[in-house]
Amino acid sequence: MHPVIRHFPIRAEWIEFLLGLLAGAVVLLAGRRNRAGWLARVGRALRKSARRRALWILVFALLGPCIRLALLPIAPAPAPAIHDDYVNLLAADTLMHGRLANPPHAYPEHFETIYVFQKPTYSAIYPLGTAVFLAAGWKLTGNPWYGMWMAMVLCCGAVAWMQYRWLPPLAAWAGGLLFSLVFGISSYWMNSYYGGAVPAMGGALVFGALPALASRAALPASRGALKSAAILAVGWTLVWFTRPYESVIVGLITGVAILRAVWRNRRGAVLVVIGAAVAIDFAGFCYHNWRVTGDPLLHPYRLSQKVYGVPSALFWQKEIPEPPGLTPQQERVYLWVRSLAHRGHWRWADLKKIWALYVGYPLTIPLAVTLFSASRKMRRLGLFLAVCLAWSLLFPEIQPHYVAPLTGLFVALASWGLLRMTHWRPAGRRWGSALAIGLFAGSALAGLRVLHPWYIYGSPAPLTPRAAIARQLESAPGTHLVFVHYGPKHSLHDEWVYNRADIDHAKIVWANDLGEDRNQQLIRYFAGRQVWVVEPDQVGGAGTRVCRAGTRSSAGELGSPAICALP
Repeated sequence: MHPVIRHFPIRAEWIEFLLGLLAGAVVLLAGRRNRAGWLARVGRALRKSARRRALWILVFALLGPCIRLALLPIAPAPAPAIHDDYVNLLAADTLMHGRLANPPHAYPEHFETIYVFQKPTYSAIYPLGTAVFLAAGWKLTGNPWYGMWMAMVLCCGAVAWMQYRWLPPLAAWAGGLLFSLVFGISSYWMNSYYGGAVPAMGGALVFGALPALASRAALPASRGALKSAAILAVGWTLVWFTRPYESVIVGLITGVAILRAVWRNRRGAVLVVIGAAVAIDFAGFCYHNWRVTGDPLLHPYRLSQKVYGVPSALFWQKEIPEPPGLTPQQERVYLWVRSLAHRGHWRWADLKKIWALYVGYPLTIPLAVTLFSASRKMRRLGLFLAVCLAWSLLFPEIQPHYVAPLTGLFVALASWGLLRMTHWRPAGRRWGSALAIGLFAGSALAGLRVLHPWYIYGSPAPLTPRAAIARQLESAPGTHLVFVHYGPKHSLHDEWVYNRADIDHAKIVWANDLGEDRNQQLIRYFAGRQVWVVEPDQVGGAGTRVCRAGTRSSAGELGSPAICALP
């Protein structure tokens, strides 16, 4: 492992915030020294340029993701590290094989893992939205990360488009630029194989189409109205096939707003378009369920609750009893998930995580400004945001990307607040504009976080032990069978047994260590493979122990990704 070279003197978020305030102070001082009004001239130029909506949407769609692409030599594409990474990659690999689910393996017990079915099919329990983009990138480039890159390009464009549908041009310009620089470069959405790029894209399309469809103006069912209805249908489909729980409240809010408009303006054609999209989505939903679970109306999440006890039940549902036959790792996950419903003050912890990703220190001030000086449109967006967050909080645990469909709402509310701040002119001085510029800069500096490993390690971030071993074995000749032997206190978040969709033909097969007799059955099944045993929890913490099967006494210590560490 790489040694830690240095730590930040204070939290990186505070450094960004303080640097942003410093930038605002510099702008203010420069404005005082130059009485020619250069700040006003810059503002007028930006307002004029920001009206070129199509151009800036395209620029913002590409800006952050292309910067991330340019940084690949010093910040390489990420290796999968957590459950969600591997599960989405399995789903993408399955799609690349032209199917929605894989046949069960002859020895399923060896491959039991987290959030993956072994029976009735070998498949991921997650919806397919993110996996579709991963599969597309994998097919086109040979690397699934480029699928996330393409999703982020579309996401940045969709969020910028939504800003222009709700905000004045300058505020929309600021929101689109800020989102592209922050989320399109350094967010975990861009630097992982899960995240919220796809549901955020869908939510932005839904809420961006809403103003035209929910308008009080008695517009005919013109091509424009039908186009907005089609955009909304596409957006809701993306939310449904990534965040089905959140798609319910998003669909209810937009449905009520559209039904009110239809009742007033008789836009029946809009309902036909949206209804047809919902029918197609439901058919796809049932078909996917049938291929994975064998029942068109049984969602993989529901089957997973019966078989593995996860994901957790909602607060109004009964606690899920522990299913029989769980592996030790699956039991740890089940107990951890069950404990979430009994946490104290869990709402504040989850809200803090959401605030840290979508708002942070710099945007807290403009968001507060919006809440206290909002227009009618902004109050409506604030209401949408509050209702959707309240719905999400009914789930026992929230990760920030769970509420990704609301991303455009966060950005719009913060951008409106920045615009309102530019109107503060105490004693005729542009204090508000300087502060808004400083807060914008402080938030945009989060885009540099992808380079933090160079400050900490002096190089790209080190690989996880599993990723380091996988990289060595991928470059080694032949095919490999790796038995994973966990210690009694192994972390439930560090699962190693994840495999490709076609296990039998994978270069590396990862399997649970089930004892000598059962392991020998699998070794005979995979005859001709080099067999290894990995112990991630070696006593004493000296490192991950890797050895050839039958030679544990001569095990090597994997302290670095060098192939010579494998005996």
